[in-house]
Amino acid sequence: MAYVTYKKTQYSVYKKEREIPVWCTENNGESYKTIDWEGIRRYSKPPKKMPLILPKPDFMPNYLVRISDMKVVQGSEVHEGYCALSYSWNQSGEITKNEITGNKERIDQGKHRIIFPAKMVRKKPRGRKRIPRKVKFVTFERLIQEICKDFNIKYIWYDQMCIDQTNDEEKHGQISQMHHIYRNAYCTIALVPELGTDLCQYLYREFWRSNISYSSLIHSQWMKRMWTLEETIISSKMLFVGYDHHYWWYRLDKLMFPIFHELFHCDVTTALYYAHTRISTKEHDHVFAFANIFPEILKEIKIDYKQDIHELMIQFYGILAKKDISILTFRGKTADNYEPTYETPSSDNPKNSSTTKAECEGTIQKFDLPTWTGVYGEHDKSGSYKTSFKNYTVSGRVLQLTCKGLTNNEHYTEISAHASITFEDIPSFPQKGMNFDSLWTLIVRVQFQGSTCEKCISIMPSVAGESEVTQNVEYIIQKLQELSHFMPINKKKLQWIKTRLDIATPNIFFDGLTETLDNFSQYVLLTEVRFTGLYDNHPYYPIIKKNGDYYKAIGICSTFGVDDLLNDMASEKQMFAIL
Repeated sequence: MAYVTYKKTQYSVYKKEREIPVWCTENNGESYKTIDWEGIRRYSKPPKKMPLILPKPDFMPNYLVRISDMKVVQGSEVHEGYCALSYSWNQSGEITKNEITGNKERIDQGKHRIIFPAKMVRKKPRGRKRIPRKVKFVTFERLIQEICKDFNIKYIWYDQMCIDQTNDEEKHGQISQMHHIYRNAYCTIALVPELGTDLCQYLYREFWRSNISYSSLIHSQWMKRMWTLEETIISSKMLFVGYDHHYWWYRLDKLMFPIFHELFHCDVTTALYYAHTRISTKEHDHVFAFANIFPEILKEIKIDYKQDIHELMIQFYGILAKKDISILTFRGKTADNYEPTYETPSSDNPKNSSTTKAECEGTIQKFDLPTWTGVYGEHDKSGSYKTSFKNYTVSGRVLQLTCKGLTNNEHYTEISAHASITFEDIPSFPQKGMNFDSLWTLIVRVQFQGSTCEKCISIMPSVAGESEVTQNVEYIIQKLQELSHFMPINKKKLQWIKTRLDIATPNIFFDGLTETLDNFSQYVLLTEVRFTGLYDNHPYYPIIKKNGDYYKAIGICSTFGVDDLLNDMASEKQMFAIL
């Protein structure tokens, strides 16, 4: 068990936008301090505190904790704003299971540490005296009290004290209010005991500077919990309190942590990207915490921990799909986001604590969910997928769409196997007409039944020389093989065309699917289910695979400039039942 360790004297990383470097000691009207930590002297800015009186929101929780005496008071009696706490239950005490009720309970033995760093004080009549470092062991409540006093917080909400954990009716009622509680809090305090700093030497200087340790945040238990995801997305402002530093949300990298910033927009795709990597103490919390992100969905779900978890999951994802069909915009796993870093927790150093392998067995992949939920793939954290397609229904585990689909029913092609095309089958590379503003592109001309003319699809764009063609024969064969699942391919229709550098030829990419297209299955590209992302000229289309009487969703393909080709199809609408 990794107990929380907190340094009483907190310092934050220097603001990047200021011109004075971290190691500089000019005060410019402000007071800068130095601390000696592990033998290395660092310079940073004192912590920014909360306003003296927080503005009171329209909504107030039923109960709040008064920091001065750590007493629970009614929210209606408080005449100013409050903050909320976000933390991992595993780090607040020993978690045990009550053999009678079956509920998880917390035992706090007062093993949390507050470190008072060593300091120099003046000694009368003259001279100085060094006061050594002091460590005080406290309960979790006393630890929270010390943190709140440091940041001038008078009232705080957190579940262990503001919800009667023995009253199931009250707990269920408060779960449905969580989005109100965190949205109306002035600021959410994220307690991340693993969070610290990386120390690096400033170039050509004898001083050292401190940087945010993004690795300690990414691999913290707090970043792997389902409830903390909901609390993060709903909160307007966040303050991260770690082992030896604290960080305000606006100091974290926007590209690496977009979820923490004010302009972050959470849609279904983005929420699924984060939610599918999170764990929870209770399996039902996967649904209840996620539903709090979208309150309109929460209204359609009954909070009942006795309901069969698989039935609850299917019900929830069905409601989610009815809200937004962009649930289909998932790809194959391209990063290690789904592979948590397993480390052995240490009670001596909270910076070494992380999620254990046993804890991570509760991830979303353990549930028997249909393929259209994206459970076997990875959604996009940038989100923003939009579509006008509405012709679909959800019934239990089945997602049924009625639309046009692009498929090669016979899968008949002159290149039905990799061995059926060789380097000799590729047209000779043009040797003349080269210049600096154009390149050659290998294309295949295709024509669908009922179409008025042939269209071109790029096979190998931006080729400058014959050596590149020789090196990429396998890629060309694979590209033709993939396209043959959806359209008739004739190798006699291959040709080189001259293209400008600023104009790309139409293309379809299948590199983001959850599985490789094989030669023995039938696939369908759903041409009417058109998604646009950040760029309208790069639409995405779902790919499904025939699997008995149903279809299996295997992700999306990315396209460029193929809308005219797909709209020219004469195929009729069909019904596709995805399971």
